[in-house]
Formats: sequence, C-alpha cells, structure tokens
Amino acid sequence: MATIAIMYPSDPAGYAPSGIDSVIRGILKWAPPDLHYTLLGATTDQAARPVGREVLLSLGEQPARFIPLVTMDLKARRGVAPVVLRYMWALSRYRRAHGCNEFDILDFHRVEPVWLFARDPRPKNLIVHQDMSVLRNEDCDIMWRHAPWLYERIEHRLFAHVNRVFCVRQSAVARYAQMYPDLSGRLSFIPTWVDTSVYVRPKDSHERTRARTDLRSALGLEPSSHSILTYVGRLDRQKDPLLLLHAFREALRRRSDLHLVIIGDGVLRSQVEAGSRDLMLDGQVSLLGVKAASAIVRVLQGSDLFVLSSAYEGMPVAVLEALATGLPVASTNVGEVPLVVRNGISGQISGARTAVALADAICTALGQLPSMAGEPCERAIAPYRPEKVLGQLYDNHRRQADEIGCQQQGGCGG
Repeated sequence: MATIAIMYPSDPAGYAPSGIDSVIRGILKWAPPDLHYTLLGATTDQAARPVGREVLLSLGEQPARFIPLVTMDLKARRGVAPVVLRYMWALSRYRRAHGCNEFDILDFHRVEPVWLFARDPRPKNLIVHQDMSVLRNEDCDIMWRHAPWLYERIEHRLFAHVNRVFCVRQSAVARYAQMYPDLSGRLSFIPTWVDTSVYVRPKDSHERTRARTDLRSALGLEPSSHSILTYVGRLDRQKDPLLLLHAFREALRRRSDLHLVIIGDGVLRSQVEAGSRDLMLDGQVSLLGVKAASAIVRVLQGSDLFVLSSAYEGMPVAVLEALATGLPVASTNVGEVPLVVRNGISGQISGARTAVALADAICTALGQLPSMAGEPCERAIAPYRPEKVLGQLYDNHRRQADEIGCQQQGGCGG
C-alpha cells in the first residue's frame, strides 16, 4: 500500500469551482485499493469542514482523507492575499506541527508549494493544468502575468526537484522540452478526464423530453418555445463571459428563440449582470450561480447547445462533461478543445475570438443538432474516460512506491 499526499487548495466535498478541483475529485473517487490518498486542501464550508479537522470522504469505493488547511471562497472571489500564498503559509505550519512523514509520495497541482518540499527526498509529482505561456496573453488573469520571467525562473528551479511533471496540454510538454532540455525526460502528457458515472446522456427519447421540459419549466419558459444555450464555469477574464453575452446578442439577431443559461460564479458576476442589462438581455439570460454536479447534469441534458467563450484553456472539463451528456459544443478555438469538438460532428469551433464569429459557430451548430446530438458527442469523449486516463497517474504512483520499497530493502535486482 502506498500513501500519497495531494497538496492543493481544493474542496472536493463542496461544489468544484474549477477544472482542477474536478480533476482532484476524480483522482480520489477512482483510486484503486492499493493507493491511499490524503488531500491537504481548503474548505468552502467552515461549519461542515472546519480548518484543521480531518474528514473522511466517500467519493468512490474507498474513503479518502481530507484535511482543510485554509478557507476558500465558493464563488472563486479573490481576497487581499492570494489563495496560493495563504495555502503555502498554512501548509508550512501544518508540516511543522504535524509533520508529513506518513506519506510516501507528494503530489502538487501548482508549482509554488513544491518550494516547501524542494529538498525532501521523497518522490514528487506535479500536474500542470495550463500551458503557462498564457502569462504573456493580454487576457490572462493569473497574477504571475505581471512577472512571467520570474515565474519561469521559479518554475525551472522547482521542476528540477520534481520526479514527474504531467501536463494537460501537449503544447506545454513541447514548450517545456524546448525550454528545459535537461528536464525533458521528466515530462509527460496526460489529458483531462470526465466522470462518466455522473455525466451521462439521457437513456432514451422520453428521458430527454422530460429533461427538456423540466428545464424550461424551471426557467419559466414554454415547453418547446426556446433553444437553450448553456455555459458552465467561472465568471472571470479567462472564461470571458462578456464575450459570450455579446455573441449571444448577435445570435439573437438571427434567431429570436434563444435563451442563455449561465452556471457558475466569480469576480465578473456583477459585470455579467450589468452587461446583460446594458445589452437588453433581461429575460433571455438566466444566471443560476454555483450548482452541484447532479443539478448541472440535468441542465445539460435539457439544453440544446453548450457554449464556451474562453480566451485560453487547457482541456476544459466542462466541455467534456457537456459532450458526455450528448450535448454538442460551440466554442472559441482554445487549448485542446479541437480534439473533441469537430465541426459538424460534435459541435462547431469559431473562426475567430469575436462575438460575430462565435455567434456564427452557435447558429451553425444549432442548424446541425439532429446529426450531432447524442452518440457522436458521447463518442468524442471516449478517450477521456477515467479508466483510460487515470491509470497513468496510478501506475506512476505504484512505480514510485516500488522504488521506495527497493531502497528500503537495500536495492532490487541482481
């Protein structure tokens, strides 16, 4: 049995506000019995999961330990001190007070906390969820955009102390191999995955009809009066929900039967509300806030098209989740999205990141729904099922645990 610590400010017992949180929840949920995970994370509910109190999570076949070290805003709003700094401070205090000697392997989902364990001899793994060249993107909202050169220096130094670096962008693997040729042997590509036990398409036409009727009833719409576009994700600069509003208004000029559902929250919530009013979209846009996965699934199953307006991405989990429910996607051309969204088959990619181009993609996709919805979308995410993807992480942990055992026994082999 190997014990692995995951070090990232995430709350898998709450509503996942980002793709990274969904990834961590998946690692815990699908963990095999020979690997035991502890998440040193964050809490979005102090009453239910107080800081410092251990919780056993029943996400999959075996429980996972969860120890919140800091509080985190459920709506992904930023405080005075960045979450990563508060987390690193709390993690250093936890290490001094309790030690982390019970863990065989250390996993990180941001590079900065690696600094606290740089000289620790235990195996360390890092999952990089973005091609960090986006720091030089004018739409980037990552704080390191103010000093990308400093981030890259820190990154290179800390990479040298990590045994494996998994990147969810193939472009990131290629870029790192070119930038850090001395570390290229530590780099691996690993795609994002989708929880296909939760995100499923309706069993039959009757269930699909019920989902559509229920969604329109909940929104106060007539059963067959509107085509519903749905977005799920944070409301921040990366996701660019204001571009989505402008694209939606442009699409409305061509088709008056559209309604936009926005699930999520974030720093741009007030701007999205104001933008909806300024664009005279009242009554045609529903902001539902943060929702549990079970509620999101029902919305996706009752929708006609998923929409994404991001400025940059890795492989957005929300796109995979939409496709898994049989819902086609209209998206800007970002990250790994074109691997799963193919024009006329599972959705439509916009020709440019403009409101008109995204509206073109939306209207084109709506005109092709009968041939795209359902099985073609589900087929698109087949390579991203957890049993296909997570084995790479679990096998790496097993290899590292075996190496530890060999070292403790004085070496293996002849």
